[in-house]
Amino acid sequence: MSFDIDDPPVEPPDECRHRLLWRLARALWETHRPGSSSFCVATGTWHENQPGPCQPARLAQEGMRTACGEPAPTSPPWITVTRERLAVGDIDPRDAVTEALWHHRHTPRAGR
Repeated sequence: MSFDIDDPPVEPPDECRHRLLWRLARALWETHRPGSSSFCVATGTWHENQPGPCQPARLAQEGMRTACGEPAPTSPPWITVTRERLAVGDIDPRDAVTEALWHHRHTPRAGR
């Protein structure tokens, strides 16, 4: 990956395959990222037997990995959540069209 998973960029990196998924996962990361004292900024929790990000922050990291094409244990649920959020209108359809056009331009096709 071309980005630091512990300090991911706001915008999806160039190798990102699922830009909407990136944005959902990145928003979760922003809410639950570790603060300067390594405590979750949302809950203020930290567990001695679990150094590093809280469970939602780790889930966000897996979502960003999934968006960039790296398999993660939570990849299928992340893709399902993205589709469900689009279906119920939580995601702007213009963003979905933008992502579809991006995929069309960036997906290798036979004979090209």
